[in-house]
Parts: sequence; structure tokens; C-alpha cells
Amino acid sequence: MDKALIDLLFISQKRKDLLLLLKNGGKTIEEIIDALKVNPTGMLPQIKKLKDEHLVLQEEREYRLTPLAEILVEKMEPLINTLQVIEENADYWKERQLAPLPRTFLERLDELQSCFIVKPDPDNIFEPPAVFLDNIERSKRILLFSSIFHPVLSEIFLANQDDDTEITLIVTGKIYKRLKTDFQEKLKLYLAKEKKRLYVCTNEVEIAMLVKTESFMAADFLTLKRSYDQETIMGFKPAALKWAEDLILHYREQAQEI
Repeated sequence: MDKALIDLLFISQKRKDLLLLLKNGGKTIEEIIDALKVNPTGMLPQIKKLKDEHLVLQEEREYRLTPLAEILVEKMEPLINTLQVIEENADYWKERQLAPLPRTFLERLDELQSCFIVKPDPDNIFEPPAVFLDNIERSKRILLFSSIFHPVLSEIFLANQDDDTEITLIVTGKIYKRLKTDFQEKLKLYLAKEKKRLYVCTNEVEIAMLVKTESFMAADFLTLKRSYDQETIMGFKPAALKWAEDLILHYREQAQEI
């Protein structure tokens, strides 16, 4: 793509916002100003630049995307959203080991918009964050993948005695061995419950932990040094929940039920 066109699409926030707004249909200048919270003096020159490049056309009082712009916006939106995801928590993502993530899920990183980072409490370093515990306690359908041994496995999930709560655990072989050895009785009681399921993934996966319930998702990735620093990315948006659920089910497909 010509650099001038790339600059036209990405350098101006007003132009980006306008193109994304017009993706949903034509708008009058009054509707554009109201939706984007801008003034006409600042917006009209940006509209003119897009019209000059045949990306926006005017039909009577409405501005619309040209067919070329429709294609460009369709392609640029996931990139803009992915950049936003990374920029929202730039320090976190730069320090994460993301190579183990399947390529399809890296390409869907834009679905993690509005997620936030929860760091461990220095005074309670070995306890899960309160926001995690509060939401888990209210959840009735839980999916979890883990390649590390975390106390929540035995203290919260295996220990859950609520017959109405559906829990599906997917763990790696070494974690299953630890559960069988150190928590044999809890594991036996867990497996005896109708709505409690356990899968053992045959491959070792270098993603620390993934959790998805009906209301939230949480993901713990290893650092670039392959250490676990207990920093969790959490989200409540439907797209983020879908991303986490699909990833957990991806690993369930590689696992054997116990």
C-alpha cells in the first residue's frame, strides 16, 4: 500500500474514527459531529482529504464510504483493535511469552479489548486477587485450563461441593500427577460429582492458566523468562469470554477425559 494512503488511514485519529463510524452506514455532518464529539472546523478538512482520495463520497447531505474504503476499513479495523489491546496494557504484553499461543488466537487478540491487569497483593502474595475470587464464587459454569499447580485447583475447584456448579478442568500431565499424589481424596470426591469433569492434556502447554465463566475470563501467561509472576489479565466483555472459551476448548480437544 502507498505510504501516503497508510498515513491517510492511520495518522489522524479523526479520520480513523470517521471511517469506522461510516462503516455502519451514511451519516450527515451533524450526526458525525455528535457521534465523534468534534467540531465542524476540525472535521471538515479531514472529510475533504478522504473525499479527495476517493474513500468518502457525499450523497446529498450524507457522507458514505466508497467501495474501496469499505474493503480497507474491513481490513484495518482488526488491526486498530489489536493495537488498542496492546497499547492498553503495553508493559504487560511486552513481557509475556506468547509463542505457545496458537496462531489463530494471536490473530484474534483484538477480542481482548477493555481487559485489565490484576497484580498480586504484596501482603497476600499467594492468594488469588479478590476480584477473581468474588466472581468465581458467583459462577455456575466454569472452564479452566492449567499447566501450573496453583492453590485454587485444590482449594476452590476440587473442593467445590455445589452439585449445581458445572466445572470442567483441563490440566497437563504433570499437574494431574500432582493432584493424584497430594489431593487423592479431594480428586476422588470431585470426579464423583455429575457436573464435575477432568481432562488431561497429553501435550505440555506453556500457558500458565486460563479461566472462563458465564461472566468473566482470566488468563495468566508466563513471562519471557518462562516464569510465573501472578499477573492476570481479566475481562468481562462477550468477545473476551468467547476468546478464552475457544482457547480452553482447543486444549480440551487435545486432552483425554478421566
